[in-house]
Amino acid sequence: MSRGAADTSVRATSAALARILLLALAATPAWGQFQLYLVNGTIIQPVVHTYDFGSVAPGTPAAAAFQITNISSAPAIVNLLTLTGSGFSVASGSAPLLPVSLASQQSVNFTVVFQATVPGSYSAALNSVGIAVTLTATVPVELTYQWVTAAGVQLLSAGPVSFGSVPVGQSPTIEILLVNQTSAALTVPSVSVSGAGFSLSGPVPVGTVKPAASTALEIQFSPTAAGTSTGTLTIDGQIFALTGTGVIPPLPQPQIVLTAQPESDQQGTVAITWSAPSQTSATGTVTLTFLPANSIPGATDPGIAFASGGQSAIFNVFIGATQAIFDSTANTMPFQTGTTAGTLTVTVVLGSNTVHQSITIQPEVVDVTAAQGVRSTGTLEVDLTGFDNTRSAGALSFTFFDASGNPIAPAVLANGSSSFAQYFQNSAGGTFELKAVFPVVGDTSTVASFQAVVTNSAGNTTTARTNF
Repeated sequence: MSRGAADTSVRATSAALARILLLALAATPAWGQFQLYLVNGTIIQPVVHTYDFGSVAPGTPAAAAFQITNISSAPAIVNLLTLTGSGFSVASGSAPLLPVSLASQQSVNFTVVFQATVPGSYSAALNSVGIAVTLTATVPVELTYQWVTAAGVQLLSAGPVSFGSVPVGQSPTIEILLVNQTSAALTVPSVSVSGAGFSLSGPVPVGTVKPAASTALEIQFSPTAAGTSTGTLTIDGQIFALTGTGVIPPLPQPQIVLTAQPESDQQGTVAITWSAPSQTSATGTVTLTFLPANSIPGATDPGIAFASGGQSAIFNVFIGATQAIFDSTANTMPFQTGTTAGTLTVTVVLGSNTVHQSITIQPEVVDVTAAQGVRSTGTLEVDLTGFDNTRSAGALSFTFFDASGNPIAPAVLANGSSSFAQYFQNSAGGTFELKAVFPVVGDTSTVASFQAVVTNSAGNTTTARTNF
Protein backbone atom coordinates (compact mmCIF):
# COMPACT_ATOMS: atom_id res chain seq x y z
CA MET A 1 0.00 0.00 0.00
CA SER A 2 1.38 3.43 -0.86
CA ARG A 3 1.80 6.22 1.64
CA GLY A 4 -0.99 8.17 0.01
CA ALA A 5 -3.39 5.29 0.33
CA ALA A 6 -2.52 4.87 4.00
CA ASP A 7 -3.21 8.53 4.71
CA THR A 8 -6.61 8.30 3.07
CA SER A 9 -7.53 5.33 5.27
CA VAL A 10 -6.55 7.16 8.42
CA ARG A 11 -8.56 10.20 7.46
CA ALA A 12 -11.59 7.99 6.74
CA THR A 13 -11.29 6.30 10.13
CA SER A 14 -11.02 9.61 11.96
CA ALA A 15 -14.14 10.89 10.20
CA ALA A 16 -16.12 7.84 11.24
CA LEU A 17 -15.00 8.28 14.86
CA ALA A 18 -16.08 11.87 14.74
CA ARG A 19 -19.53 10.87 13.59
CA ILE A 20 -19.77 8.35 16.42
CA LEU A 21 -18.78 10.97 18.98
CA LEU A 22 -21.31 13.43 17.61
CA LEU A 23 -24.08 10.84 17.87
CA ALA A 24 -23.11 10.11 21.46
CA LEU A 25 -23.18 13.77 22.35
CA ALA A 26 -26.60 14.14 20.75
CA ALA A 27 -27.99 11.44 23.13
CA THR A 28 -26.59 13.18 26.22
CA PRO A 29 -28.56 16.21 27.58
CA ALA A 30 -26.65 19.40 27.55
CA TRP A 31 -26.28 21.56 30.66
CA GLY A 32 -29.19 24.00 30.80
CA GLN A 33 -31.50 21.79 28.79
CA PHE A 34 -33.82 21.25 31.80
CA GLN A 35 -35.32 23.76 34.24
CA LEU A 36 -36.82 23.12 37.72
CA TYR A 37 -40.04 24.96 38.52
CA LEU A 38 -42.16 25.34 41.65
CA VAL A 39 -45.84 24.67 40.96
CA ASN A 40 -48.35 26.52 43.12
CA GLY A 41 -51.80 26.04 41.65
CA THR A 42 -51.76 27.79 38.30
CA ILE A 43 -48.59 29.71 39.14
CA ILE A 44 -45.27 28.21 37.97
CA GLN A 45 -42.02 29.81 39.10
CA PRO A 46 -38.44 28.77 38.26
CA VAL A 47 -36.30 27.51 41.14
CA VAL A 48 -32.64 28.50 41.00
CA HIS A 49 -30.09 27.27 43.50
CA THR A 50 -32.35 27.09 46.62
CA TYR A 51 -35.92 26.66 47.80
CA ASP A 52 -36.93 27.28 51.42
CA PHE A 53 -39.92 25.48 52.98
CA GLY A 54 -39.83 28.09 55.72
CA SER A 55 -40.81 27.43 59.32
CA VAL A 56 -42.59 24.09 59.70
CA ALA A 57 -44.23 23.11 63.00
CA PRO A 58 -42.80 20.00 64.70
CA GLY A 59 -44.24 16.82 63.25
CA THR A 60 -46.21 18.74 60.64
CA PRO A 61 -45.69 17.72 57.00
CA ALA A 62 -45.06 20.44 54.44
CA ALA A 63 -45.20 19.68 50.73
CA ALA A 64 -43.95 21.44 47.62
CA ALA A 65 -44.84 20.50 44.04
CA PHE A 66 -42.03 20.67 41.50
CA GLN A 67 -41.79 20.33 37.74
CA ILE A 68 -38.84 19.46 35.51
CA THR A 69 -39.32 20.89 32.00
CA ASN A 70 -37.32 20.32 28.84
CA ILE A 71 -36.73 23.95 27.86
CA SER A 72 -34.71 23.08 24.75
CA SER A 73 -35.99 22.71 21.21
CA ALA A 74 -34.97 19.04 20.97
CA PRO A 75 -36.06 15.86 22.81
CA ALA A 76 -34.05 14.99 25.93
CA ILE A 77 -33.87 12.20 28.47
CA VAL A 78 -34.22 12.62 32.24
CA ASN A 79 -32.36 9.74 33.84
CA LEU A 80 -31.46 11.27 37.21
CA LEU A 81 -33.55 12.46 40.18
CA THR A 82 -32.11 12.24 43.69
CA LEU A 83 -32.92 13.85 47.02
CA THR A 84 -30.61 13.54 50.01
CA GLY A 85 -31.14 15.20 53.38
CA SER A 86 -32.77 14.42 56.72
CA GLY A 87 -36.51 15.13 56.88
CA PHE A 88 -36.96 15.47 53.09
CA SER A 89 -38.46 12.84 50.81
CA VAL A 90 -40.13 12.49 47.44
CA ALA A 91 -43.81 11.80 48.03
CA SER A 92 -44.75 8.22 47.37
CA GLY A 93 -46.12 7.72 43.87
CA SER A 94 -45.17 11.20 42.68
CA ALA A 95 -41.72 10.52 41.23
CA PRO A 96 -41.48 9.82 37.46
CA LEU A 97 -40.30 6.40 36.32
CA LEU A 98 -36.77 6.96 35.02
CA PRO A 99 -35.44 7.22 32.44
CA VAL A 100 -38.09 9.32 30.78
CA SER A 101 -37.86 11.04 27.41
CA LEU A 102 -39.27 14.54 27.24
CA ALA A 103 -40.14 16.36 24.05
CA SER A 104 -39.44 20.06 23.79
CA GLN A 105 -41.37 21.96 26.50
CA GLN A 106 -42.67 18.68 27.97
CA SER A 107 -42.55 18.25 31.75
CA VAL A 108 -42.63 15.71 34.57
CA ASN A 109 -43.98 16.52 38.05
CA PHE A 110 -43.10 15.29 41.52
CA THR A 111 -43.68 16.39 45.11
CA VAL A 112 -41.19 16.83 47.93
CA VAL A 113 -42.37 16.47 51.51
CA PHE A 114 -40.59 17.78 54.59
CA GLN A 115 -41.46 16.55 58.09
CA ALA A 116 -39.42 16.53 61.28
CA THR A 117 -40.13 16.59 65.00
CA VAL A 118 -36.80 17.81 66.39
CA PRO A 119 -36.34 21.60 66.30
CA GLY A 120 -33.50 22.88 64.14
CA SER A 121 -32.43 23.82 60.63
CA TYR A 122 -32.64 21.22 57.86
CA SER A 123 -31.31 21.04 54.31
CA ALA A 124 -31.27 18.60 51.42
CA ALA A 125 -29.74 18.36 47.94
CA LEU A 126 -32.11 17.91 45.01
CA ASN A 127 -30.33 16.82 41.86
CA SER A 128 -31.45 16.04 38.35
CA VAL A 129 -29.94 16.35 34.89
CA GLY A 130 -28.28 19.76 34.85
CA ILE A 131 -30.17 20.73 38.05
CA ALA A 132 -28.68 21.16 41.52
CA VAL A 133 -30.93 22.83 44.12
CA THR A 134 -30.63 23.08 47.88
CA LEU A 135 -33.86 22.67 49.86
CA THR A 136 -34.07 24.15 53.37
CA ALA A 137 -36.53 24.17 56.24
CA THR A 138 -36.64 25.20 59.88
CA VAL A 139 -38.44 23.42 62.72
CA PRO A 140 -39.01 25.97 65.49
CA VAL A 141 -38.86 25.17 69.17
CA GLU A 142 -42.57 24.71 69.85
CA LEU A 143 -45.20 22.15 70.84
CA THR A 144 -46.44 19.40 68.58
CA TYR A 145 -50.23 19.28 68.17
CA GLN A 146 -52.08 15.96 67.98
CA TRP A 147 -55.65 14.70 68.30
CA VAL A 148 -56.71 11.40 69.80
CA THR A 149 -58.61 9.05 67.49
CA ALA A 150 -59.97 5.57 68.02
CA ALA A 151 -56.92 4.22 66.20
CA GLY A 152 -54.41 6.33 68.16
CA VAL A 153 -52.98 9.83 67.97
CA GLN A 154 -52.78 11.77 64.72
CA LEU A 155 -51.09 15.04 63.87
CA LEU A 156 -53.50 17.94 63.59
CA SER A 157 -51.79 18.93 60.37
CA ALA A 158 -52.55 15.53 58.77
CA GLY A 159 -56.08 16.58 57.91
CA PRO A 160 -59.35 17.94 59.29
CA VAL A 161 -60.31 16.99 62.82
CA SER A 162 -63.45 15.02 62.04
CA PHE A 163 -66.22 14.21 64.50
CA GLY A 164 -67.91 12.03 61.88
CA SER A 165 -71.68 11.63 62.11
CA VAL A 166 -73.17 12.92 65.36
CA PRO A 167 -76.86 12.58 66.29
CA VAL A 168 -78.55 15.94 66.77
CA GLY A 169 -78.83 16.57 70.50
CA GLN A 170 -75.59 14.83 71.40
CA SER A 171 -72.27 16.55 72.16
CA PRO A 172 -69.22 14.30 71.75
CA THR A 173 -65.74 15.60 72.45
CA ILE A 174 -62.31 15.07 70.88
CA GLU A 175 -59.12 15.34 72.91
CA ILE A 176 -56.31 17.53 71.60
CA LEU A 177 -52.77 16.97 72.90
CA LEU A 178 -50.12 19.66 73.14
CA VAL A 179 -46.93 17.59 73.18
CA ASN A 180 -43.48 18.86 74.13
CA GLN A 181 -40.87 16.86 72.21
CA THR A 182 -38.07 19.28 73.06
CA SER A 183 -35.61 19.47 75.97
CA ALA A 184 -37.00 22.75 77.32
CA ALA A 185 -40.24 23.74 79.01
CA LEU A 186 -42.59 25.42 76.54
CA THR A 187 -45.40 27.89 77.18
CA VAL A 188 -48.95 26.76 76.46
CA PRO A 189 -50.13 28.85 73.48
CA SER A 190 -53.45 30.61 73.06
CA VAL A 191 -56.30 28.40 71.83
CA SER A 192 -59.65 29.29 70.27
CA VAL A 193 -62.44 27.49 68.39
CA SER A 194 -64.91 28.92 65.90
CA GLY A 195 -67.73 27.52 63.78
CA ALA A 196 -71.39 26.69 64.41
CA GLY A 197 -71.69 23.78 66.80
CA PHE A 198 -68.00 23.69 67.78
CA SER A 199 -66.69 24.85 71.15
CA LEU A 200 -64.05 24.22 73.75
CA SER A 201 -65.18 21.86 76.47
CA GLY A 202 -63.89 22.35 79.95
CA PRO A 203 -60.89 24.43 81.05
CA VAL A 204 -58.15 25.43 78.62
CA PRO A 205 -54.66 24.53 79.86
CA VAL A 206 -52.32 27.33 80.89
CA GLY A 207 -48.74 27.65 82.05
CA THR A 208 -45.98 25.51 80.57
CA VAL A 209 -45.49 21.97 79.31
CA LYS A 210 -42.43 20.20 80.64
CA PRO A 211 -39.99 18.41 78.33
CA ALA A 212 -41.24 15.02 77.09
CA ALA A 213 -44.67 15.80 78.58
CA SER A 214 -48.04 16.87 77.22
CA THR A 215 -51.21 18.66 78.22
CA ALA A 216 -54.71 18.22 76.82
CA LEU A 217 -57.82 20.16 75.93
CA GLU A 218 -61.18 19.04 74.53
CA ILE A 219 -63.27 20.26 71.60
CA GLN A 220 -67.01 19.64 71.57
CA PHE A 221 -69.37 19.32 68.62
CA SER A 222 -73.09 19.89 69.27
CA PRO A 223 -75.08 19.81 66.02
CA THR A 224 -78.53 21.37 66.13
CA ALA A 225 -79.66 20.26 62.68
CA ALA A 226 -78.85 17.66 60.06
CA GLY A 227 -76.00 18.50 57.70
CA THR A 228 -72.25 19.05 57.59
CA SER A 229 -70.68 21.76 59.74
CA THR A 230 -67.17 23.18 59.54
CA GLY A 231 -65.10 25.18 61.98
CA THR A 232 -61.55 26.01 62.93
CA LEU A 233 -59.21 25.34 65.82
CA THR A 234 -56.59 28.06 66.20
CA ILE A 235 -53.49 27.33 68.27
CA ASP A 236 -50.92 30.12 68.51
CA GLY A 237 -51.97 31.43 65.10
CA GLN A 238 -51.95 28.06 63.38
CA ILE A 239 -55.36 27.14 61.95
CA PHE A 240 -56.67 23.58 61.80
CA ALA A 241 -59.93 22.53 60.17
CA LEU A 242 -62.83 21.02 62.12
CA THR A 243 -65.70 19.10 60.55
CA GLY A 244 -68.71 17.11 61.68
CA THR A 245 -72.04 15.99 60.31
CA GLY A 246 -75.27 16.29 62.26
CA VAL A 247 -77.70 13.45 61.66
CA ILE A 248 -81.25 12.85 62.80
CA PRO A 249 -81.08 9.43 64.45
CA PRO A 250 -84.05 7.09 64.18
CA LEU A 251 -86.41 7.14 67.12
CA PRO A 252 -86.54 3.90 69.11
CA GLN A 253 -89.25 1.34 68.43
CA PRO A 254 -91.59 1.61 71.45
CA GLN A 255 -92.98 -1.33 73.35
CA ILE A 256 -96.10 -1.12 75.55
CA VAL A 257 -96.12 -2.66 79.00
CA LEU A 258 -99.60 -2.81 80.61
CA THR A 259 -100.43 -3.73 84.18
CA ALA A 260 -104.21 -3.95 84.31
CA GLN A 261 -106.82 -6.60 85.11
CA PRO A 262 -109.19 -7.11 82.16
CA GLU A 263 -112.13 -5.99 84.28
CA SER A 264 -114.24 -2.90 84.73
CA ASP A 265 -113.56 -0.35 87.44
CA GLN A 266 -109.87 -1.21 87.69
CA GLN A 267 -106.80 1.00 87.74
CA GLY A 268 -103.95 -0.04 85.49
CA THR A 269 -100.69 1.49 84.38
CA VAL A 270 -99.01 1.87 81.03
CA ALA A 271 -95.23 2.01 80.59
CA ILE A 272 -93.37 2.56 77.32
CA THR A 273 -89.96 0.99 76.81
CA TRP A 274 -87.49 0.20 74.01
CA SER A 275 -84.69 -2.29 73.70
CA ALA A 276 -81.67 0.03 73.43
CA PRO A 277 -80.81 3.48 74.83
CA SER A 278 -82.30 6.26 72.76
CA GLN A 279 -79.89 8.28 70.65
CA THR A 280 -82.12 11.33 70.56
CA SER A 281 -84.69 13.29 72.53
CA ALA A 282 -88.31 13.44 71.46
CA THR A 283 -91.91 13.48 72.65
CA GLY A 284 -94.65 11.02 71.85
CA THR A 285 -98.29 10.40 72.65
CA VAL A 286 -100.18 7.53 74.22
CA THR A 287 -103.92 7.27 73.63
CA LEU A 288 -106.77 5.19 75.03
CA THR A 289 -109.51 4.17 72.62
CA PHE A 290 -112.54 2.00 73.38
CA LEU A 291 -114.76 -0.24 71.30
CA PRO A 292 -117.88 -1.36 73.24
CA ALA A 293 -119.07 -4.95 73.18
CA ASN A 294 -121.47 -5.98 70.42
CA SER A 295 -124.43 -5.96 72.81
CA ILE A 296 -124.00 -2.26 73.57
CA PRO A 297 -123.04 -0.58 70.29
CA GLY A 298 -122.31 3.13 70.30
CA ALA A 299 -121.65 3.30 74.04
CA THR A 300 -119.10 5.79 75.27
CA ASP A 301 -117.29 5.73 78.58
CA PRO A 302 -115.49 8.82 79.93
CA GLY A 303 -114.40 6.67 82.88
CA ILE A 304 -111.79 5.16 80.58
CA ALA A 305 -109.14 7.83 81.08
CA PHE A 306 -105.65 8.57 82.28
CA ALA A 307 -105.03 9.80 85.80
CA SER A 308 -103.77 13.04 84.28
CA GLY A 309 -107.18 13.54 82.66
CA GLY A 310 -108.54 12.67 79.26
CA GLN A 311 -107.74 9.78 76.98
CA SER A 312 -104.41 11.05 75.68
CA ALA A 313 -101.09 11.77 77.40
CA ILE A 314 -97.68 13.02 76.33
CA PHE A 315 -94.45 11.29 77.23
CA ASN A 316 -90.80 12.29 76.85
CA VAL A 317 -87.86 10.40 75.39
CA PHE A 318 -84.41 11.33 76.66
CA ILE A 319 -80.99 10.50 75.22
CA GLY A 320 -79.58 7.37 76.83
CA ALA A 321 -82.92 6.33 78.37
CA THR A 322 -84.69 3.03 77.72
CA GLN A 323 -88.09 4.09 79.10
CA ALA A 324 -90.51 6.94 78.51
CA ILE A 325 -91.04 9.59 81.18
CA PHE A 326 -94.46 11.04 82.05
CA ASP A 327 -95.01 14.27 83.95
CA SER A 328 -91.26 14.96 84.24
CA THR A 329 -90.36 12.03 86.49
CA ALA A 330 -92.88 9.16 86.30
CA ASN A 331 -92.06 5.91 84.51
CA THR A 332 -95.72 4.90 84.23
CA MET A 333 -99.08 6.54 83.58
CA PRO A 334 -102.10 5.26 85.56
CA PHE A 335 -105.47 4.84 83.82
CA GLN A 336 -108.98 3.59 84.61
CA THR A 337 -110.66 0.73 82.75
CA GLY A 338 -114.11 2.35 83.00
CA THR A 339 -117.44 0.60 83.54
CA THR A 340 -118.36 -0.71 80.10
CA ALA A 341 -117.65 -4.11 78.53
CA GLY A 342 -115.60 -3.98 75.33
CA THR A 343 -112.06 -3.68 73.99
CA LEU A 344 -109.72 -1.05 75.40
CA THR A 345 -106.75 -0.26 73.14
CA VAL A 346 -103.59 1.60 74.10
CA THR A 347 -101.86 3.26 71.14
CA VAL A 348 -98.35 4.74 71.28
CA VAL A 349 -97.10 7.09 68.57
CA LEU A 350 -93.42 8.03 68.56
CA GLY A 351 -92.36 9.72 65.33
CA SER A 352 -93.21 7.32 62.51
CA ASN A 353 -93.44 4.39 64.92
CA THR A 354 -96.92 3.32 66.05
CA VAL A 355 -97.73 0.35 68.28
CA HIS A 356 -100.97 -0.92 69.81
CA GLN A 357 -101.92 -3.19 72.68
CA SER A 358 -105.47 -4.13 73.72
CA ILE A 359 -107.24 -5.65 76.69
CA THR A 360 -110.78 -7.00 76.60
CA ILE A 361 -113.18 -6.03 79.37
CA GLN A 362 -115.51 -8.99 79.71
CA PRO A 363 -119.24 -8.65 80.54
CA GLU A 364 -119.80 -8.89 84.28
CA VAL A 365 -122.72 -9.15 86.69
CA VAL A 366 -123.82 -5.87 88.21
CA ASP A 367 -121.36 -4.58 90.74
CA VAL A 368 -123.18 -2.87 93.62
CA THR A 369 -120.60 -0.65 95.22
CA ALA A 370 -122.85 0.87 97.91
CA ALA A 371 -126.26 0.12 99.48
CA GLN A 372 -128.27 2.23 101.90
CA GLY A 373 -131.69 1.94 103.51
CA VAL A 374 -133.77 4.96 104.65
CA ARG A 375 -136.78 4.38 106.86
CA SER A 376 -139.50 6.97 107.30
CA THR A 377 -143.12 6.97 108.36
CA GLY A 378 -145.08 4.97 105.83
CA THR A 379 -142.19 4.25 103.43
CA LEU A 380 -138.96 2.35 103.08
CA GLU A 381 -136.33 3.63 100.66
CA VAL A 382 -133.56 1.46 99.17
CA ASP A 383 -130.63 3.22 97.48
CA LEU A 384 -128.15 1.25 95.40
CA THR A 385 -125.03 2.61 93.68
CA GLY A 386 -122.99 0.53 91.27
CA PHE A 387 -122.23 -0.16 87.64
CA ASP A 388 -123.48 -2.52 84.98
CA ASN A 389 -120.85 -2.93 82.28
CA THR A 390 -123.38 -4.72 80.05
CA ARG A 391 -126.00 -1.94 80.41
CA SER A 392 -128.64 -4.70 80.47
CA ALA A 393 -129.90 -4.63 84.10
CA GLY A 394 -133.58 -5.44 84.42
CA ALA A 395 -135.06 -7.78 87.03
CA LEU A 396 -134.93 -6.59 90.65
CA SER A 397 -135.74 -8.39 93.88
CA PHE A 398 -135.95 -6.89 97.39
CA THR A 399 -136.26 -8.91 100.58
CA PHE A 400 -136.93 -7.22 103.96
CA PHE A 401 -136.00 -8.68 107.33
CA ASP A 402 -137.06 -8.11 110.94
CA ALA A 403 -134.68 -7.59 113.82
CA SER A 404 -134.34 -11.36 114.24
CA GLY A 405 -133.26 -11.74 110.63
CA ASN A 406 -136.43 -13.34 109.45
CA PRO A 407 -138.03 -12.35 106.14
CA ILE A 408 -141.04 -10.21 106.84
CA ALA A 409 -142.78 -11.08 103.58
CA PRO A 410 -141.98 -12.69 100.26
CA ALA A 411 -139.46 -10.85 98.15
CA VAL A 412 -140.77 -7.84 96.28
CA LEU A 413 -140.10 -8.28 92.56
CA ALA A 414 -139.79 -5.48 90.05
CA ASN A 415 -138.85 -5.20 86.39
CA GLY A 416 -136.52 -2.26 85.90
CA SER A 417 -135.58 -3.07 82.31
CA SER A 418 -137.27 -0.05 80.75
CA SER A 419 -135.99 2.32 83.41
CA PHE A 420 -132.41 1.04 83.08
CA ALA A 421 -132.59 1.07 79.28
CA GLN A 422 -133.83 4.66 79.24
CA TYR A 423 -131.17 5.68 81.72
CA PHE A 424 -128.26 4.03 79.88
CA GLN A 425 -129.43 5.44 76.57
CA ASN A 426 -128.72 8.93 77.84
CA SER A 427 -125.66 8.23 79.97
CA ALA A 428 -122.02 7.51 79.36
CA GLY A 429 -120.47 4.55 81.11
CA GLY A 430 -122.20 1.87 83.10
CA THR A 431 -122.52 3.57 86.48
CA PHE A 432 -125.96 4.10 88.01
CA GLU A 433 -127.78 5.10 91.16
CA LEU A 434 -131.05 3.31 91.91
CA LYS A 435 -133.65 4.58 94.34
CA ALA A 436 -136.60 2.30 95.15
CA VAL A 437 -139.40 3.52 97.45
CA PHE A 438 -141.78 1.06 99.08
CA PRO A 439 -145.01 2.20 100.80
CA VAL A 440 -145.61 0.39 104.10
CA VAL A 441 -148.87 -0.19 105.91
CA GLY A 442 -148.08 -0.40 109.59
CA ASP A 443 -145.00 0.25 111.68
CA THR A 444 -141.88 0.62 109.52
CA SER A 445 -139.69 0.29 112.60
CA THR A 446 -140.23 -3.48 112.54
CA VAL A 447 -138.22 -3.63 109.30
CA ALA A 448 -134.57 -3.89 110.31
CA SER A 449 -132.69 -4.67 107.10
CA PHE A 450 -132.96 -5.53 103.42
CA GLN A 451 -131.20 -7.47 100.70
CA ALA A 452 -131.46 -6.80 96.96
CA VAL A 453 -130.84 -8.90 93.88
CA VAL A 454 -130.04 -7.18 90.56
CA THR A 455 -130.00 -9.20 87.36
CA ASN A 456 -128.32 -8.41 84.03
CA SER A 457 -127.30 -10.45 80.99
CA ALA A 458 -124.27 -11.82 82.81
CA GLY A 459 -126.18 -13.10 85.87
CA ASN A 460 -127.40 -12.12 89.32
CA THR A 461 -125.81 -9.95 91.98
CA THR A 462 -127.00 -10.20 95.57
CA THR A 463 -126.13 -7.37 97.90
CA ALA A 464 -125.03 -7.81 101.46
CA ARG A 465 -127.80 -7.53 104.05
CA THR A 466 -128.02 -3.83 104.84
CA ASN A 467 -129.57 -2.26 107.94
CA PHE A 468 -131.94 0.67 107.86
